[in-house]
Amino acid sequence: MCITLTIENNDSNSKTILIVEDEAITALNLKYDLEDLGYKVIDIVDTGDDAIDRAVEFRPDLTIMDINLKGNINGIQAAKKILALDLAIIYLTANSDDITFNETMSTSPASSFILKPYNINMLSKNVALAINRQSVESEKINEARGIAKEKDKSAGDVLQIESGEQNLIETTDEKINYQNYLEYSDLQQKAKEEYKLSNNAIIHYKTKDPDSKVNILVVEDEAITALNLKYDLEDLGYEVPETIDNGNDAIEKSQELYPDLVLMDINLKGNVDGIEAAKEISEMGIPIIFLTANTDDMTAFEALKTAPYGYLSKPYSSKDLELTVAMVLRKHEEDVKTIIKTENKVSEKNKELIIEKTDVAIILGISIILIVESLFMRNVTWLQWILLIPSAIMVFLAIVSLKKQDPVTEWDVPPFVTLIVPAHNEEHTIAETATSLASIDYYHDGKVNFELIVCNDGSEDRTGEVLAGLKEKFPHLKIITRVPPRSGKGKGFVLNDALEISKGEVVAVFDADARVDPDFLNIIIPYLNDPEVQGVQSRIKMYNKDENWLTYMQHVELAGFGNIVRAKDILGKAGFLGGNGQLVKKDAIYGGGGWDGFAITEDLNLSVKLMIEGYAIRYCGDTWVYQEAVPTWRQLFRQRARWAIGNFETLFIYGTKIIRSPMPVFRMFGVLEHVAFYGLNMLVFFGFIVFAVNLIGWFLLDQTTIIRMDAPLIIGIISAFGFFPGAVITLTRDRVGFFKLLYGVFGYWLYCFHLIPLFFITAYQMLTRKERTWAKTVHTGEDEVEEITDENIPVGEIEKE
Repeated sequence: MCITLTIENNDSNSKTILIVEDEAITALNLKYDLEDLGYKVIDIVDTGDDAIDRAVEFRPDLTIMDINLKGNINGIQAAKKILALDLAIIYLTANSDDITFNETMSTSPASSFILKPYNINMLSKNVALAINRQSVESEKINEARGIAKEKDKSAGDVLQIESGEQNLIETTDEKINYQNYLEYSDLQQKAKEEYKLSNNAIIHYKTKDPDSKVNILVVEDEAITALNLKYDLEDLGYEVPETIDNGNDAIEKSQELYPDLVLMDINLKGNVDGIEAAKEISEMGIPIIFLTANTDDMTAFEALKTAPYGYLSKPYSSKDLELTVAMVLRKHEEDVKTIIKTENKVSEKNKELIIEKTDVAIILGISIILIVESLFMRNVTWLQWILLIPSAIMVFLAIVSLKKQDPVTEWDVPPFVTLIVPAHNEEHTIAETATSLASIDYYHDGKVNFELIVCNDGSEDRTGEVLAGLKEKFPHLKIITRVPPRSGKGKGFVLNDALEISKGEVVAVFDADARVDPDFLNIIIPYLNDPEVQGVQSRIKMYNKDENWLTYMQHVELAGFGNIVRAKDILGKAGFLGGNGQLVKKDAIYGGGGWDGFAITEDLNLSVKLMIEGYAIRYCGDTWVYQEAVPTWRQLFRQRARWAIGNFETLFIYGTKIIRSPMPVFRMFGVLEHVAFYGLNMLVFFGFIVFAVNLIGWFLLDQTTIIRMDAPLIIGIISAFGFFPGAVITLTRDRVGFFKLLYGVFGYWLYCFHLIPLFFITAYQMLTRKERTWAKTVHTGEDEVEEITDENIPVGEIEKE
């Protein structure tokens, strides 16, 4: 009976594959074979650079990578960057020499090796295996981070059988026209089951003697084959403690011996076959390699549904055995390490969350008690003395800011720079931002000396479409696509993805509403020409400052922040990275462990880590980034609550480390003042309210002092008016007229009273929050931005990303 199977090959549901191969004929044949198997080949490229660009933008389910490629980087180097973004790779090569193989083992353990000329049968199995295994490992990491989501089974990839039998194919040209991979719900269930027992693999990995041999359990019902496998594996340096011929014993021995690897035949003696045994053994955290001969397609692909680590056909070659076993062991080791690293990070962050909640509860409680007690006793003398600290700091920094900064030195050879823009639902501003950044006038030897990477972090609007339309215009623009459930979980995670594929010695970060002048990099890069200096922050201006009073006050606020950071730069190069327009040397970012994806303000977090390590951060006020000020109070409180939480996070977690660090005194002073900003300044403006109440009482209630302030007069004056010198100097530096100066100073003074409710909002959010996510600022853009995107799209409700 002829059984015909057809695959419903909807492009939106078919698994996608990127082919990276420098031999045109081989690449074309591979494309046709994969399409016959029901896969969608998204592209064929022949260089490592193109492979990285296509893989990170289109996120194929699998990349089949030749090792020897055209261009500056080979397949192993390209694979390392692609694998870092949690994508599956199979190596395809005709060269299996020990040097090449050892290089792949030490740097980029992919799912498997396929040797050329490949066999279509093994190709189909290895493709399904790689997709399934990588998907399971990705879901295990999601489980470890606590971000896995329940989803319905996919409606796509439906197998339609005309005769009623399943998973069997007959074709005239003997190609196996089949793709068998786990649907999402099955994949997630398997990942959960493996993750529940992953502790076994972790304990085994941590307690195993590194000098001991790798133990491999052979499960094979043919005695001669089992004996040959034992000898071959021992010749390769492995230890085979026992050979088993049935499924029940395989499960029992795996529990007893906990081998590093099980080499499993599918057809076994007894009532439990290799597939059933593999399901239980894999959930123990033990990797499986299936070994089989002349197995019908239905059985072979049912085996692949268990998501083994490897697959060998009998009769096997010694080289295939060597490559497959070594690759599986290496990949499983890396998978276990990733789980350990993720769990340790989550555990660390959970402990930090407890510390933060405890500390903010203490600060909130003390603040409320002092305020209530003062109002009840009608005496806030204590507040005058406390306010002396931030007020004196303000005056001191204002005076210091009048001095000149240290000069900078031009580079002999300017460094290559990577510009990174995280973008989530930024259809209104991303075209203007990408165009502005891609048009920077920064060249060396007549070539563009920078690249622009935009990270499309799970956007649900036209952000991806707009970016795709810009790629032809700007060849140095690269796009990274991130998808749920990992997208939207932290700006630091987004930046780290871009960091993995970046080429620059210096990394510059911008928000998705940024605009710069063409000479931006030429002006700011010299600030990094100092071994001690690892970062620099540019000034920030608001391009919509004249929209309303609130947007103008934010412009004044950011100008004031720049003036303060200028003073800290003068004192001890204690500048701070502010998210938009920050530049950092790549080696320093890696040295600090990358950006912290769990941190609410990853820029402040990185700043403090760098300075604890003894590095300096500078401030450049000679060039600037234009960004969009939020036009409503609702958006402002949402944005500033995030900033305040980030400051308190840093204060609570890094406070003692800052004090104990070897950084210079002035730099330490600058860091502590910065992270304590929101708490200190809340008290400053509470003091202004008390002062205003007393003025009212003095003039309207027969010179009655409602709330006593008994500190010496000079203390009261400094406490009350320390705010103003900095604001005056800030606006004067911008050369505003006299009336504009008065408007700015007193308007900003009134604006800053929002720090009082902000403090209590922040404390409440810190006490009640359960996870950290990227609560990004909503960017609406201006009219000219909407013209660039060729569509006027209404701004929706503000939601929490």
